[in-house]
Amino acid sequence: MGELKSAWELAMEKTKNVGGEGALNLTADQKREIAEIRKKYEAKIAEAEIIITDPEKKEKELDYIRRERERKIEGVYEKAQKKS
Repeated sequence: MGELKSAWELAMEKTKNVGGEGALNLTADQKREIAEIRKKYEAKIAEAEIIITDPEKKEKELDYIRRERERKIEGVYEKAQKKS
């Protein structure tokens, strides 16, 4: 199964496909960092799905975890953009 991409990644890919100036080429280290972030947050999501039994609390926690993951991935992209 393919990895889900963040909104930031999808936007950057679209920019790259259009040939825009904002296109980034991530280094291997940056790609590894993003993979580690995804792995870490995938585990947090799985844990929350198991531990939290109240559906409303579970959805709030999952939403929070997903937003936190996206912020961290965007941070990697922002650092990469500053360096280019």
